[in-house]
Amino acid sequence: MGYIKGAPTGTCSRAFVEGGTHKFKADGVVFYNTGLLPGYAALFRHPNDELNYCCYIIPGNPNVTNDDLKHWHEHLMYNDRNLSRALGTNFKIENMKAGSLRLGGEPVTSDKHLIIVGDAAGMIDPLTGEGIHHAMDGGRIAARVLLEAIKQGNYSADAMHVYHEEWMHAFGDDFIWSMRICQLLYRSPILIDAATAAVARKGDAFLARWADIMTGRVPKTNLFRPEFVIVITFELFVLLGKKLMGMPIVPKEAGSSKKD
Repeated sequence: MGYIKGAPTGTCSRAFVEGGTHKFKADGVVFYNTGLLPGYAALFRHPNDELNYCCYIIPGNPNVTNDDLKHWHEHLMYNDRNLSRALGTNFKIENMKAGSLRLGGEPVTSDKHLIIVGDAAGMIDPLTGEGIHHAMDGGRIAARVLLEAIKQGNYSADAMHVYHEEWMHAFGDDFIWSMRICQLLYRSPILIDAATAAVARKGDAFLARWADIMTGRVPKTNLFRPEFVIVITFELFVLLGKKLMGMPIVPKEAGSSKKD
């Protein structure tokens, strides 16, 4: 219809690992490999000990393109120290499937008698590659606008544009911060280790508030609150101190590897 222009800017893979064939013990883990940043890989547990293995390519790294998805999907399984250890040596995995990611929101998502919602509208966070939460929020906004349009009998472009304005205000503007954070993580991967150390130090309550930000339930600007800035900055200085003294930044059994 000509409203959505340009190709999706990101991509992701998915493959299920047969239960009982791996060594993964957690419910879900995100693996940040420095070569893939700001993209990442993840393992999520499903029923019957089955795992969902995903690899996300997110814009921001000039050395990684969407065409590299298959390479990174397979490379990390066998060569990323932490991910390969979680899968073990006898894991059985299905063939990779791929999906496109239209990230960061589209500039036009409404017109006369028209509302565009979810992935088609680009409602995918550039930082995480996730869009379910935003799609549901966008759907609620669309329903509210449509109910008002039915009530008023007005389906004009101006009436439908209220939808675009509301979802942009609710979470669309937040995508700009996500893009900036992506660039920051690509240039300074040590920030991921600092954030991980902060979560480990502060515990579950801190992690829950962190998850609210990462899933888009609250804006990314919440990362600038003192409760996050102070503890992450402290952990960053600790890590930088270790680096200056030649000490390992990340324990062998946890976190991301700077050699990966």
